[in-house]
Amino acid sequence: MKPQALQVLSCPNCLGPVEAVYSGPGTAEITALRCLREDLQFQVLDGIPMLVRADRIASVEAFVGSFSAAWEKDGWGCPDDSYLLDLPYRDSTHRRASEWRVKARSMEALLRILEIVQSSRVVDLGSGNGWLAHRLALLGREVYAVDILRDNRLGLAAAKVFLRAGPHFERIWGELERPPFRDESMDVVICNASLHYATNLEQVISEVARVLRPSGVFIVLNSPVHNDRRSATQAQTEFRTRLERLGATPDVVTRYHHFARSELEAAISTSFNNVVAAPFNPGTLFRWTRMLKGIATGIEFASFPVLCATKTDSVRHSLKAWKQHSQRSTGR
Repeated sequence: MKPQALQVLSCPNCLGPVEAVYSGPGTAEITALRCLREDLQFQVLDGIPMLVRADRIASVEAFVGSFSAAWEKDGWGCPDDSYLLDLPYRDSTHRRASEWRVKARSMEALLRILEIVQSSRVVDLGSGNGWLAHRLALLGREVYAVDILRDNRLGLAAAKVFLRAGPHFERIWGELERPPFRDESMDVVICNASLHYATNLEQVISEVARVLRPSGVFIVLNSPVHNDRRSATQAQTEFRTRLERLGATPDVVTRYHHFARSELEAAISTSFNNVVAAPFNPGTLFRWTRMLKGIATGIEFASFPVLCATKTDSVRHSLKAWKQHSQRSTGR
């Protein structure tokens, strides 16, 4: 990790400032972070600050083991350098190619949003292997990738491939519900395919609002959302059954959610002024396939909208004006 990260990182216990502990006099290697309020120390392993509360480590590690095993069994992840560097535009394993095509389109929608908002310092909250953090760093952003996964297929260890390729971004071992950053230290917080694993949705949203500056933007993408509440409940039940068949523990299974859009937007609006859906086309094949499956099964299949939430009206108005312009330009 780089010393500049100390300006924004915080103790996961009290959320106060931390200072670096170096390996020895005159060295630049940071081996731990020390909380200035409580005199607690948190290790830095392989450049990753370990910012999970001590009383949470055992349950986090149990969750991680089951989660990683289930998703690897389901065809996600690969430690190969070329696979990682090609994401999200190409899945060289060909196991999840259609899903990655949608993720590539959602990322392009995200990047169009970042063109119109102040976004020099960005958190990828629930970053997985860091593919999005890498793409954001390539655009010159100061990026912090946070996740509880640390393996070399789905987690923070895999991100070493991106760091070798450059440019640099920070990796932090931390939880969705307790992002270890100082108050009002970030311009943008992104939950990319991660918010639907929140154990407490309202707490995650409140914490995101805490770390964002007044002009900050919260963006959610690649989470399953339904307009119909009944369909959300049914799809969630079916996917949880699938996770059970993959051998996931009850903790992993019960953390997986499908959102009813009205409920998700209402939860976000408790901490933000409003929610705007960005123009996003997941592709004709994706839309038609899901529509036909929905007709056949009698439920509404999930969509994966790109949702933006802001604290201030000025930013919200800019996003809404941009959305209207985008819709007119595309005839939608």
